[in-house]
Amino acid sequence: MKGEFVMLSKFISSLKQEFGGYNAAALTKDLMAGLTVAAVALPLALAFGVSSGADAASGLITAIIAGLIMSLLSGGYYQISGPTGAMAAILMSLVAAYGMDGVFIATLIAGIILLLAGILHLGKLTSFIPAPVITGFTSGIAVIIALGQVDNFFGTHSEGTSAIGKLFSYARLGFSPNLTAVGLGLFVVLFMVFFPKKWNAVVPASLVSIILTTAFSIFMQLDVAVVPKNTDSRKPPAVWRAESENHRRTGHTCVFHRHSGHD
Repeated sequence: MKGEFVMLSKFISSLKQEFGGYNAAALTKDLMAGLTVAAVALPLALAFGVSSGADAASGLITAIIAGLIMSLLSGGYYQISGPTGAMAAILMSLVAAYGMDGVFIATLIAGIILLLAGILHLGKLTSFIPAPVITGFTSGIAVIIALGQVDNFFGTHSEGTSAIGKLFSYARLGFSPNLTAVGLGLFVVLFMVFFPKKWNAVVPASLVSIILTTAFSIFMQLDVAVVPKNTDSRKPPAVWRAESENHRRTGHTCVFHRHSGHD
């Protein structure tokens, strides 16, 4: 109990030090910093929402709620208050196998484990983890995310609950890239690579590329699949991608309903 009281006292002291002499100039700088972070987090939140197997709206709402909660708890080097690729790779398999209901349960269990780890001061155990393990973990996450986006980049269709399973399914389903989708994807990649760094400090390349490609696709009415407005999160991403493509071609409005098990 004494340790918690000391921690709270340090927290209050840090707040007083942080906001001591706070004025309009400091507020303006904070607002600009907030806008910059939001501009960077927006395309990441949309992308990670889709790549995790949910939808773009889920990624955006999650980023907003997490940002508000973390800002109320003040800052800390141990806090992750923005979209993260590691979770996208993990949630991909959860959504495919158990839907959003499984994600909610897994999130609750993970939160309980984290609270217990904090109470028991288990964070010290991380000092025993070899650096190659962390490097291998992050590299593996990158590979899983990349494999999971093959369908989106090439405009193809795969089946399976894992990245490897989807990759092997091409042998059965075939692999016929949509050249229009590939062209848009290559443009975004090259745009982000060659976007001037001095401009990137003002507006992130990822946000600009998304706006440009989306506007171009709508104006030219390109033959590419789009993220549907409403999705059933229990369905694999490949299913609602196909439904989105059907909606784009037919012009009909698709509304997805959750069923209670009765038709």
